[in-house]
Amino acid sequence: MKDLPSAIRDRGSSVRNNSDRTARVYEKRNYSGRWVCVTRSGGSIHDLRGYNLNDQTRSLKINSNDCG
Repeated sequence: MKDLPSAIRDRGSSVRNNSDRTARVYEKRNYSGRWVCVTRSGGSIHDLRGYNLNDQTRSLKINSNDCG
C-alpha cells in the first residue's frame, strides 16, 4: 500500500504480519523514509516507539524476499 487508509495512517503503535512473506512498514508514503521489517507468519512489533515510528507510519509493503 503506497499510502495507508486515513483510518490507520499515522496512528499505528504496533504491527503484526500474518503473511508468509516479510513486510516493511514505512514512515512516509510511497515506501520512503525510515522503515522497519516485520518477520513473516505472525511476526510482530509490539511497540513502534523503539523504532521512532509510533504514530508515524504511512505505507506498507509485502516483500517477495527477506527484508534487510
